[in-house]
Amino acid sequence: MKSIDLTKGSVFKTLLIFSLPLIATNVVQLLFHAADVAVLGIMVDDDAVAAVGACGALINLLVSLFSGLASGANVLISRQVGAKNEDGARKATGVSLLVGFLAGLFLMIVALVGAEQFLIWMKCQPEVLADATLYLRIYFAGMPVIMMYNFVSAILRGVGDSMRPMVYMLVAGVLNVGLNFLFIGAFGMSVEGVALATVLSNLASLVLALVALFKNNGYCKVEAKNIRVRGWELLQIVKIGVPSVVCGLFFYVSNLFVSAGVNSLSKEAMTANAVSNQFDGIIYNVGLSIAIACMAMVGQCLGARDLPRVRRTVGMSLLLVTVASLGLGTLFVLLSRPMLGIMTDSQEVIKIAQEKMIILCLTYFVTSMMEVFSFSLRSLGSHISTLIAGFTCGFLIRSCWVWFAWPLYKSLWFLYLAYPVSAGSAVLFYIGSYILTIRRTKKKLLENSLE
Repeated sequence: MKSIDLTKGSVFKTLLIFSLPLIATNVVQLLFHAADVAVLGIMVDDDAVAAVGACGALINLLVSLFSGLASGANVLISRQVGAKNEDGARKATGVSLLVGFLAGLFLMIVALVGAEQFLIWMKCQPEVLADATLYLRIYFAGMPVIMMYNFVSAILRGVGDSMRPMVYMLVAGVLNVGLNFLFIGAFGMSVEGVALATVLSNLASLVLALVALFKNNGYCKVEAKNIRVRGWELLQIVKIGVPSVVCGLFFYVSNLFVSAGVNSLSKEAMTANAVSNQFDGIIYNVGLSIAIACMAMVGQCLGARDLPRVRRTVGMSLLLVTVASLGLGTLFVLLSRPMLGIMTDSQEVIKIAQEKMIILCLTYFVTSMMEVFSFSLRSLGSHISTLIAGFTCGFLIRSCWVWFAWPLYKSLWFLYLAYPVSAGSAVLFYIGSYILTIRRTKKKLLENSLE
């Protein structure tokens, strides 16, 4: 399996070939949680499903925050590859591995200590609190493994290799489903079984990825001398990654407010949120995968000083996410009843879940466009714009919707409108920011060429 040179060839073909394995990887990773929910719904009961569903927003918050640092590693390495700087890429690889492990260790400690209190703050229903806390603690006990895998995948994507992370995640996905049935069917476990299956399957994917990385002799070759704190490389990862972390924090904290609103309504609403998340989450992850591919391509093209290709990459990415998100969204809404029926027999839960899917699945193309702009601007070095958008659109607009607008018309579909409203606002802001950033980058490249 060879890396792709993202600076050459047809933009459409290169982006598509690079994106497809990323889409498969992210969807399989999402299906970890879907498999947990499905197996619990089939073999245990709706209380177990609600317990796992209550953890979803919190898991996304904590994991996504520190995965933002992985985007810093991705951008740094892709720029070094685009500039053909092999030594720089190898140094960045070593620092990235160390940062990934430390981030995972920190997350594990935070979640193990604060799991129950976090869920209480999110208004988790008392009858499922104990199971939700158990699931969350086991899940986060494996966080060093999960974060390390995210960083290794970011390294491989930075050098143009999206295929191997997909293969390793597919192996882990099959293992996860098998372990779910083993722990629940054979050993009689419940939420603790699916959490343990997720951790062990992630461990398998990490081992495979590390073996590949240590055997690599190219840009991402791992050398013992580079696995240490290096000032410049660490600064670049932090400079790119921390704004991503903070931006993600704004969006995901507001997501917690939305989830708390859902949790406060009823156990049926919690269950409906959990089962529908599996489907609208697929749409989001398809768009997110294309945005991540765009980030790597923009990074390599910027390193190669090819600004016209940067612009073509962003434009093509916007087109792809719009077509893919609208297509999948329409399909899922049309097939929502039979798909939801796989996970629950409750007609009330299905009705609530369908209501949510109509709102989100048909508007996720706006969120996908937002992600393309956000990841592109990070790769171009426009970190402040992502922070502004995260705070004003991700936090203020979405939170104010939950706090002030929703109580005036307290229906579930009106609550979920917070997502397209905030994402649409962010897209409008990003369009202006992107135009200014491209002009600034063009001027900077021209000045450097004259020196």
